[in-house]
Amino acid sequence: MRKITKAAVWAAALVAAGIVPALAAPLTIDLEGDAQRTTVDYACKSGPDAAPTPLGVEYINLPHNNLAVLPIDGHPTVFVDTVAAAGAKYAAGRWIWWTRGRRGTLRDVIQNDPKKDVICELKR
Repeated sequence: MRKITKAAVWAAALVAAGIVPALAAPLTIDLEGDAQRTTVDYACKSGPDAAPTPLGVEYINLPHNNLAVLPIDGHPTVFVDTVAAAGAKYAAGRWIWWTRGRRGTLRDVIQNDPKKDVICELKR
């Protein structure tokens, strides 16, 4: 049984009273197998004339689950692998991240306009 300390009770009371903002607790998900984590750096363009911007993508591969973590609107977003005709395809809500070879494409499926895709090239 977990023991609740006085400090934890006070912290909860201060958060409930609005005196101290609540902090997001880290999320832990127990998945089977050892995770292999790799961060890959890309240079991305939102159009042919746009200046490239850096994008770091963390890939987390397990025996039965593959994830990609990308920053969307400044927040880390977890993408889950899905069926792809070629390459690796990940989905998170309205977003698709699709990689093949040295190239990655980020698409907003709500807009579904290939002209608005963010095209990324692997940096080496």
